[in-house]
Formats: sequence, C-alpha cells, structure tokens
Amino acid sequence: MKNRACLLVSAVLLVGLPVLVPPPALAEPPQPAPVNAAKLREAQSLLDEAKYKEAVKAFKALDKTAGGSCVECQIGLARAYNKLGAFKEALKYADAVLAAVGEKGEKVPLIEAYNVRGLALVEMAREDPKQLEPAAEAFRRAYQLSEGKLNTLRFSLAVTLLRLSRDAEGVALLKEYLEHDPKAPSADVAKDLIANPLRARKRLIPELRLVTLKGDSLTSSNVEGKVLLLDFWGTWCGPCREAVPGLRRLSEHLKDDPFMLVSISTDADETALRKFIEKNQMTWPQVWDKQSELTHKWGIHTFPTYLLVSPEGEIVHVVNGWSPAIERALAAKVQSALDAARKSTKEAG
Repeated sequence: MKNRACLLVSAVLLVGLPVLVPPPALAEPPQPAPVNAAKLREAQSLLDEAKYKEAVKAFKALDKTAGGSCVECQIGLARAYNKLGAFKEALKYADAVLAAVGEKGEKVPLIEAYNVRGLALVEMAREDPKQLEPAAEAFRRAYQLSEGKLNTLRFSLAVTLLRLSRDAEGVALLKEYLEHDPKAPSADVAKDLIANPLRARKRLIPELRLVTLKGDSLTSSNVEGKVLLLDFWGTWCGPCREAVPGLRRLSEHLKDDPFMLVSISTDADETALRKFIEKNQMTWPQVWDKQSELTHKWGIHTFPTYLLVSPEGEIVHVVNGWSPAIERALAAKVQSALDAARKSTKEAG
C-alpha cells in the first residue's frame, strides 16, 4: 500500500567574398506578454494556502507567458518547491532571480531570493553538510540587504551559524533576535538554543512541558532514560485514524520496556477528541494541542508525523504518513533505538 499523507548558437563561414555585405535586417524578437496581475495574485494565494503543486503550475504558466522574465513568478516557484521538498529546483529558481536582478538591482526580490536560497541549502545540508557555508552566506546577504530590519533573517542566520559551530556569533544574533521582539514566533526556540547551542547541531527536541488530557505532567525529566515516540495527529486525518491500531499494538508490545508513546492532537473539538480516544482504546498519554502551538514550534506540517527520540533527547528518526510498510519500519526503528539505549546504559555502567 502506498504511503498516504495529509542558447542556440549558429555560425556561417563566408569564404572568398570580395566585399563585406551587411546582413539582412532581422525581425524584431517577440516581446513577452505582461504578467496578468490578477492571475499572479491567484498563484500567490495558492502558495499562501499551502496548495504548492497548484501554485507551481500557476507560476510556471505565468512565467512562460512572460518569456521566462517574471521575477515574482520565479520567487513563487522557489518558495513552492522548497515547501514540496524539491530543494534543487528551489535553488535553481532562486539563482535565476539573482542573475536576472543583479546585485545592484531592486532589494526586495534580492532579499527574497537569497532567503529562499538559504532555506534550500539548509535542507540540502542534512545530506551534505558542505551546503551550510553557502546557506550562511545567503542568509547573511539577505540580512545585510534588509539592513537588519527583518528579524526572521537574523534568526535563520543565527541558527545556521550554530550548526557551523560558530556559537559566539550565533548566540549573539539570537540575543538580538529576542531584544528586537521578545514575543517573536521562534522566541522559545531561540531561548533553548542560547541555553544549549548543541541543539542546532543535533536534532534535540525542545524541553518538554506537556500536560495530558488526564491532567498529568510530561516533562523532559520524567521521560528521562526512555525512548520516546511522538505522534502528531488529528481525528480529521484519515491516515492518522488508520494508524491507531498499529500504534496500540506497539504500545502494548513495549509496555515493559523503557519506551513511551505520546500522541499530540491538533483537533479543534475536545469532546470529539476524547470520545475517539476512548472508543479506540488509546490508553497511552494523549496531549491536546488546542492552538497548534506545539506543532508550529516543532515545525510539523504533515500529518501524521512521527518523531523517534533517543533517551538523550535526540531525534533519531522522522517519518510522515501511514501504511503497513511504515508500521513495520517504525517498529524496527523503535526496537533499534531501544537496543542502542540498552547498550549505552551497559557501557556506562
């Protein structure tokens, strides 16, 4: 079962001609049609509504009409491809904007292109850490062009510098980030990174401060020493509902092991959520993320998403969607994490 989740160059050599003859007049090249402002707004709306595939199609059609000269379309394509995980395509369109606008061109498209470039490179750095240096350069250039006025760029640059182990510079920027806006969207993340810059280099989860639907407190200290599986889900999500029997089996099978499954729901209706949990015998800890604060803080965009966390708090595996194959693979990953934890404990003892 498939995984489900919510220049042409030509040359003519003229030999032996007694005189030079001017070439015939060339027809004027066709001029690109102006971009339809209403359709551009529609494409941007698709992007804002997270309809990324539809946005790609709309932006490509507009850019084709403009003869490949629509900077707004290319920025839109770069942003959409980043969201789709097609980072090389995002990089291609960001670089096209930079080449078209030029370093002395209009600041706004340059800032956007450098920012998207940095975001794509950061994601590519998960497989190729060498991409972090050019990512930092891209964020720094965007930050400089914005004259330090865009706090989100300050944050992106800071985190990338931390990932490069340039902690002093990164922490200083994070402190500036908080000074400019103490209630910034990533304020809590910034505080965690200032306290422990290692979080930027290892995929450590934020400090746990959860309260279950039963009123129990779940903190980092009371899950210490356990392998943790975090399930981000919702009753409105078909694949999430399909996953429940498999998760129940996993929880029951590992009830005597140093393992904890925690489900975090983004449902709007608490009563309906509680009824679903009771009906489906979801006896493991259940957390209601009423305002989706946790999912935003943890960067969850796809449901279901599963984060497997080592006893040291490091995210060792991430998977989206659900299928029998995912269930088997996830169970194997959990067992592997448990084996590693036992080995580590034995060696430490």
